[in-house]
Amino acid sequence: MPEVFVASQIPCLISVSSSSIEDPVSNVLIQGLILAQTSNTYMSDYMVPSGGDWSVHRGGTIYLTNTKNVTITHNLLTQLGSNGVAVIDYNEATSITLNEFVWLGDSAIILVGSTDGIDGFSVASQPTNTLIQSNLIHETGIYIKQSAPVLIAVSRSVSVVGNLIFNIPRAGVNVNDGFYGNHTLSWNVMFNTVRETGDHGPINSWDRQPFLTDAVQPGSPSLWQHQSYIHHNTLFGNYRVNYVIDHDDGSCFYEDSYNFLVGGGRKNLMGHSKIDHHEIYVYSGACIHTWGPGYGWNESWVENTCVLYSRPVPYNFQYCNTANLTIPYLANNKIYIPPGTEVGFNCTVNGTSKLLTLQQWQAYGLDLGTTVETTPDIQTIIEWGRKMLQGAV
Repeated sequence: MPEVFVASQIPCLISVSSSSIEDPVSNVLIQGLILAQTSNTYMSDYMVPSGGDWSVHRGGTIYLTNTKNVTITHNLLTQLGSNGVAVIDYNEATSITLNEFVWLGDSAIILVGSTDGIDGFSVASQPTNTLIQSNLIHETGIYIKQSAPVLIAVSRSVSVVGNLIFNIPRAGVNVNDGFYGNHTLSWNVMFNTVRETGDHGPINSWDRQPFLTDAVQPGSPSLWQHQSYIHHNTLFGNYRVNYVIDHDDGSCFYEDSYNFLVGGGRKNLMGHSKIDHHEIYVYSGACIHTWGPGYGWNESWVENTCVLYSRPVPYNFQYCNTANLTIPYLANNKIYIPPGTEVGFNCTVNGTSKLLTLQQWQAYGLDLGTTVETTPDIQTIIEWGRKMLQGAV
């Protein structure tokens, strides 16, 4: 044993809070600190924040509630027993930028709001207009495997931009519900995710319950939400990733575009109102996976490039049936298949599952303008991604 033994007793090092939304703590800067060695909270209270699959401990090394214009920048948060930054309930214009989070017991950044049941219209107790940008996040979830570098629950207008995320047990960013929306996930790089769990990918979203907000029109309550945007990310589906973008259980109102996605396709489970365009999928098992009856309303998958890894079947539509085609609108895609194979589109025709040729598939009005070619060399694929992410196309 060492001559000096230190046992941490403190789970939270900095707490910024006010007793009311009407009188928030304002204009606070937390900068240039090393925060380390807080106590473990994995046996403390956890709660289900909303309709997603995750539970969360509403605490962290830096804890914010009832604040406005708090900036957390240029800090190192390391060897923590719990979450790094917890943005809980009402917090307006929080900025978390240029920090490093490493060796954390739980998540790096959690945003968790509150409602009165499904009523988030008359209750304004949610994080709003949060910026999470240019952070380095890795080696998190040491104790809690159902954790994420960024967890968003019951929050409004969150921007996750330009972060580098790797070496984690589960998803890189989890959007746990369809509350309000207007989130942006862009220009992030994520790899080595889903190392100790399964059945999802670097970006994970959920929407199992309705919320009443004023997302559609200020001052007017509605169950609809803003569109959210996932664009210009570079996502790698190594380890146990099933789907690089995993729109789970009813996720809706997303626009996914201009992402470079390696090693997995896109998943939709019983969702609606999503558009996927100008993506590059590299070495996918299938370009799209859809699950659940009734899928396909107000969905589209257009102008995408998909390079299949081994099996030349682009789509995995669980309920594809030519008698009732409740699948996304498909058009003008470029599909690449391994040399020496023939493309096949799996669908039920007259009660029998068949692999259709491109000509037969397009005869049903599907994938008009779509082409099928042989997979090019890896340098060509890398150049596609470079041109897209640098804005050349």
